[in-house]
Amino acid sequence: MTSYEKLNEKVVLNVDDDSMNQMVMEKILEVAGVKTVAVRNGAAAVRKLMEGFRPDAILMDLQMPVMGGLEASQKIRKWINAEMPIIINSGDITEADREALHSLGIFDFLRKPYNQTDILDTLHKSIGIGQV
Repeated sequence: MTSYEKLNEKVVLNVDDDSMNQMVMEKILEVAGVKTVAVRNGAAAVRKLMEGFRPDAILMDLQMPVMGGLEASQKIRKWINAEMPIIINSGDITEADREALHSLGIFDFLRKPYNQTDILDTLHKSIGIGQV
């Protein structure tokens, strides 16, 4: 069994418009002691960050109402924190999306459906605590 103890007490902003996806992600991260704060769209994520909330990483869906993940990521990089780890969490990532995200310094992607190991390994790497 892989150990994720370095993730214990980390905080993730989970940005997804689907409440079932939020719940599944919360349960998966809970296993490693990761705390989650969930919001339903990119505008809510930007607002929360502008208010001073500083998670260790952001899990960002791409397709959401109000403001999608690409636009939210652009605003986060420009206005809030150019280095905050953002992991794109989506069922559909086009090559154009990847190129736009790469230009923002976002290289970590989780494709739905995902599994616990993929999520925890990606989070571990993204927040800079090395290999599992």
